[in-house]
Amino acid sequence: MTSRDSLSYSHKSESLTLREVLATPSFQETEVLAGSSGLDRVVSSVNVMENPDIIPWVKNRELLITVGYSLAGRGRDLATLIGDLADQDLAGFGVKLGPYVTEVGSDALAAADRRGFPILSLPPTVSFDDLIADVYRARGSLLLGGLHRRSDREHELISVALAGGGPNEVAARLAELVSCDVLVLGPSNNVMSHHTAGGESPEEGRDPLESARFEDAVTAPIVFGSTYVGQLHVLPSEDPLKGFSPGLVPRCAQIMALAASREIAVASVDRQFRSELLEQVLRNRLDRREIERRCQALDWTMDFPAVVVSLSPAELDATAHLERVRDALGWSFRARGLHAPHAIINGSVVAIVGSDDPSDAGPEETAVEATTEVISRSVAGAWSAGVSGRVDSPTDLLRGWDQARTATGVTRTIKGVGFVGTFNDLGIFRLLSEVDADLLQGFAKEVLGELYEPSTGRAELRRTLAVLLDTNLNVAKTARELHYHYNSVRYRMAQLEKLLGPFLTDPTRRLELHVALLISDMDSEDVVRNP
Repeated sequence: MTSRDSLSYSHKSESLTLREVLATPSFQETEVLAGSSGLDRVVSSVNVMENPDIIPWVKNRELLITVGYSLAGRGRDLATLIGDLADQDLAGFGVKLGPYVTEVGSDALAAADRRGFPILSLPPTVSFDDLIADVYRARGSLLLGGLHRRSDREHELISVALAGGGPNEVAARLAELVSCDVLVLGPSNNVMSHHTAGGESPEEGRDPLESARFEDAVTAPIVFGSTYVGQLHVLPSEDPLKGFSPGLVPRCAQIMALAASREIAVASVDRQFRSELLEQVLRNRLDRREIERRCQALDWTMDFPAVVVSLSPAELDATAHLERVRDALGWSFRARGLHAPHAIINGSVVAIVGSDDPSDAGPEETAVEATTEVISRSVAGAWSAGVSGRVDSPTDLLRGWDQARTATGVTRTIKGVGFVGTFNDLGIFRLLSEVDADLLQGFAKEVLGELYEPSTGRAELRRTLAVLLDTNLNVAKTARELHYHYNSVRYRMAQLEKLLGPFLTDPTRRLELHVALLISDMDSEDVVRNP
């Protein structure tokens, strides 16, 4: 390795403080409401507050910013939130005072002063994109200023990043400088960027994963903080790599990480905006003209009639894959020529699938097809989905969202995970889902008695009851399905009548028992509704 292609870090610690952030152009009109003694806290990244329960998702040295939507109505416990954020060693908390939060209460300000935790009133007219960009621009200048630049090539790559280029632009410039193929793979080995020697994009239809000579490649991980962005591969075009030092590759990966951090932060703001907008639309908080204006800006199409889709993970472990599933659902819609609004709301992926033809019965069919495709191809845990009935106007969307969530829960209970259910096909479950959970459970316990939550000895009796009711009291069919002797079924029928009353001769009693069994089977907070 020659000194021309080497790069080393300065031993001086280069840290960006909140005080220095406030000196950047976008923050110049920021007012420090409290906690000014903590302005020398170090800022390593920016996070956007997307939900009220933000504590599990924050990292130390983050500057947390919000428009206050998630804080609406939380005036009393804002002081507790400030204390929790200070415990997590965040750099500070910035809020845009406006329609959601008009002021920060005295308790919260006092808590911030005691902890030396800065609370900022952010400029109302400056976008989050500009605020985030200024933080990462200032941090990038410090980080890159702390490097000894001993290579014209490295200087070129750094210039691309500082000029606003992302990992793709940095990769293109690297391929041009070293005359080699450059491939960037994402966390799931998806191709994020691919450029051939000279910086050109590869020919269409060429699969780099099939043709790449990874055994001859020089690779380095692209990591920003604790976030793994991807893997950089520099591949030989013809002869084995020569003409440059391998030490350039990990340095380039560091530069890509810096460029990616800016894109990650901006994408976080975009995700929050999409989620909040979709929830406002579903809750009918915007007029139709405003909905159309905002959807047009996001390349969303809001047509009616429509259906609402709710797709949720069956296990908490799968929530980490929500963004991947959301993106997959978007791709599935676009493959069908749709620009359906979709976003993550409260741990589920929610979408509105519409048609511009009032006589079209296709939205439900299209929604089921697209969602089934995503679930069947998903490797990110087990998922279930529900599709609402027809929605004819924005004012009916909240009802549709409720129906979609009900269909998700009922389908998961009666079919298991991995299925898409439609509200229109729920049958009696549609009626049961509208009744208060306590009333349903009370009815089922009263009707079934000991069989509601049967002991080991009673479990077979309950199973016999269910099959008898399903076969319309056909003893022969029941015996075949349960693999019992005919006389054994007769004996169990007598036992059941002692426990439950004369259901063999009373059709009303049979109906009550059948409904009670259904309630017991769907006894889940995902299915039965609590007011």
